[in-house]
Amino acid sequence: MTAEFGTFARTATGFTPYPYQSALAAEGLPTLLEAPTGAGKTVAAVLPWLYRRLVAAPGDTPRRLVLVLPRHSLADQTFGRISGWLERLGLTDEVGLHLLAGAAAQEGGWRRAPERSAILVGTHDVLLSRALMRGYADARTMAPVSYALLHTDAQWVFDEAHLLGPGLSTGAQLQLLRDRLGTAAATRTMWMSSVRGPFTPGGSTVRAPDTTGTLRRIARLDVAPGRYVAALARAVVGAHVPGTRTVVVLNSLERARAVHAGLAGLGCAALLLHPHFRAADRRRVLAAACAVSASASAEDGGERDLVLVTTPAVEAGPDLSGRTVVTELAPWASLVQRAGRCNRHGEHPDGGDLLWCTPPEGGDAAVARWLTAHEGRAVSPGDLLAARVETPPAPSGPRREDVLALFDSPADRTDTVDQWICGPAEADSLPALAAWRAWESGGPGEEEPDPAGTELCPVPLGELRRLPAGRAWLRDALDGRWRPARPDDLRPGARVLLDARAGGYLPDLGWSPTSPAPVPCEAPGPRTPAYVCAAWVGLDQHLQETAEEAGLLLAALPQLPTELGEAVVVAARYHDLGKCHDAFQEKLRAGRTDPPAGLLAKSRNGADPLPPYRPARPYFRHELVSALLLWHGGHHPLVTYLAAAHHGHVRITVRPRGDEAPLLLGVADGDRTPPVDLSTGEHFPARTLDTAGFPQAWTERALALRDTPGLGPFRLAFLETLVRVADWRASARHDGPLPTPADR
Repeated sequence: MTAEFGTFARTATGFTPYPYQSALAAEGLPTLLEAPTGAGKTVAAVLPWLYRRLVAAPGDTPRRLVLVLPRHSLADQTFGRISGWLERLGLTDEVGLHLLAGAAAQEGGWRRAPERSAILVGTHDVLLSRALMRGYADARTMAPVSYALLHTDAQWVFDEAHLLGPGLSTGAQLQLLRDRLGTAAATRTMWMSSVRGPFTPGGSTVRAPDTTGTLRRIARLDVAPGRYVAALARAVVGAHVPGTRTVVVLNSLERARAVHAGLAGLGCAALLLHPHFRAADRRRVLAAACAVSASASAEDGGERDLVLVTTPAVEAGPDLSGRTVVTELAPWASLVQRAGRCNRHGEHPDGGDLLWCTPPEGGDAAVARWLTAHEGRAVSPGDLLAARVETPPAPSGPRREDVLALFDSPADRTDTVDQWICGPAEADSLPALAAWRAWESGGPGEEEPDPAGTELCPVPLGELRRLPAGRAWLRDALDGRWRPARPDDLRPGARVLLDARAGGYLPDLGWSPTSPAPVPCEAPGPRTPAYVCAAWVGLDQHLQETAEEAGLLLAALPQLPTELGEAVVVAARYHDLGKCHDAFQEKLRAGRTDPPAGLLAKSRNGADPLPPYRPARPYFRHELVSALLLWHGGHHPLVTYLAAAHHGHVRITVRPRGDEAPLLLGVADGDRTPPVDLSTGEHFPARTLDTAGFPQAWTERALALRDTPGLGPFRLAFLETLVRVADWRASARHDGPLPTPADR
């Protein structure tokens, strides 16, 4: 097997794998992998899993690899490297690859194919928040699907675990709860680290040798605290060796901007790199930062003459090297990663220079003592891994009762998981997502499309909140209209629009809140979907097709206990019963001239725009009607729950929205539904709906399901997901390209 993996890895990367990487392919991923910087941890995380999933042990290898980088990382280069490996292996059609970081965190295609082998590359704020059912940049109604797939049939790999802050304990606690509460298919975790510390997750440990032997000399820069930025800029200019790359790593974005400006004032044309760029600009700047000289190849670690000013973003992710690295005093795990960017590839046989200084706010005294003790010495990645530096333990993660409480996902949720993602001092650096638009009227109109894709820039919440009131706009969750953002709207992952005429962004510097220069706007996404339902679909037909899709999906996934699989199929067959309600049938037919007779599930969409339609019950949820029909019909609680939950609105807590009371999600006590006959021979008689007392009784029953032995939150969410995916696929049977008038 080792020889076969060697061929596999060489095809992907062009290099022979290290022995420890081959051992992982033969034996599986351990719980803890300790490896010096530059020892090939990304290869070790991805290729052994991929080889085992597709070749050596597919039945024993989770089908999703979740590769987690620290939240401030630039994940683009890691994503690009893996993309290249899949392409060279001819696996791009067989293995999905998805980026879940920054603006790309909105990408949701991975959720639609739970049976497919896939690699998710993301940052720990995005991925752990989704594993807690409060996903940053994730739609609330999609939260249960993300949650389910991250806790089922997944191999988590945390890169540089000691950089995760509270995320370290959160990831460990979630794995512990998966083991205790059970999942529908095995889910495991591997932690990777270039330092040794108090974290001991248990299980197997692999220690990789120092395969590089590269050296960097340690020296201190004495930078006067009174004029710190100006003095540091002068020190960088003095330390830079012409013809090589110097990397300057600052602890904050604000100081990185200031030092970059100070270098410009000294005539030094430096490059500024951080995560807060729009996608195209970030890729361009990152490519320039990592570019090699004309006389050396990337494989040799060749440099070009460059001074790069950056933030902790380079600690994990970018394969970046410099002859000289200047860093502020930082926590030990961060310091080791920054040191790993010095002479990373051994391109300077005599070694590189690691220069450090103490920022005005001070720093970790234990780290300063170690650096001082090694002043003038050349150290290798192996030396840094073996060093014993006292480090504080990671803050505690969520308790069992916290994770169970988060299983609820109400529309009016106000709770937060920030404390389990980052430390209190870092909360303001969590990002929202901003796009710039130009308006003649001073604000977005009703038809303004949502921002997406290339438009979006991750923006630190603390700096966004300091903008003048009225600068940021967002779409109201209740009425769907644009309005000025309030302070409590500005949460991690929130999408906002900013006035391009007021500035705030520069293509070469990224997010620049004090810049008054008008921002060049990126083109927004399309206003209409590329695909629409191209046919009238009857209710009975859609229900039977959804049940068929559920059966096909179950057959392609690890086998569930018989009773759970049957509940999924039955719930799929019943999920849209509530569409029989007059309010929904009226909505389907509104403005259309050719609807067929009978109960419908889907309406045919054409090229001509429909007249404006204002429903009498704007918050109407047909799946609540499904729940009421099944509830009062005495159907199994699990079937009833899965049918109700298939859009993510009716799950644990059910409450009126907005000012609709006494209605409940558009349903009035005493509403009457017509009889429904299915082609299976099943008959649902006409019924008067009773909503009195339903919310409390529903919540009690749903919580009892969540806590049922043999089910639990992770399995329950996975069953929800199977019904939802079956519904999506049944609907897609009738989708087609949006017709244009010329096509008619």
